[in-house]
Amino acid sequence: MHTRGNIFHHKDLVFKNGFTGNKYLILLNTPSKDEPCLFVKTTSQKKDKPETVGCQVRRSLFFIPSGKSFFQINTWVQLYELYRFSPGHVNQSRDIKKVGELGADLIDQIVKCLLQAQYEDLSKIEKDLLQPPIQDSLEKLKARFNKKK
Repeated sequence: MHTRGNIFHHKDLVFKNGFTGNKYLILLNTPSKDEPCLFVKTTSQKKDKPETVGCQVRRSLFFIPSGKSFFQINTWVQLYELYRFSPGHVNQSRDIKKVGELGADLIDQIVKCLLQAQYEDLSKIEKDLLQPPIQDSLEKLKARFNKKK
C-alpha cells in the first residue's frame, strides 16, 4: 500500500501537453484499493521560477530547496497539473518505481498549498481524496498497521 508523501520516479510520464519524460511524482493521498492515486509532478528546471521556500499560491508551485528532503537539488512541485493512476497501474508498471518519501509536515504543507492555489479547479473526487474525513484516515491507518502484524 502506498501512502501520502511517497515519491515515485516515472521514466515515461505522458504530460498533459502530450510530451513524455522522466519525472518525480509525489503521491498526495493514501488510496484504498478502489481509489485512484493522485500525483503532482516535480521539476528542477528553474527557468523563471522564484526560489521562495514553500508555497507560491499565485504560481501554483511549492519550492523545496536542495537537501531539505529527499530531493538533493532545488525542486519545484507543480501544483497546477494532477495525475491519476489506479493503484494496480502503479504497482504493476515497469515505468513507475517508489524511490523515497516526504515527511508528514512537508506533504501536509504541499497539499495545503495545492488546496489554496487550485481549490476552484479541483473536482469533488479530487477534493475528497485530498481532504478525506478524519474517520476514513483513521480506518486506513488501522488497516495498514493490522496488516503488519
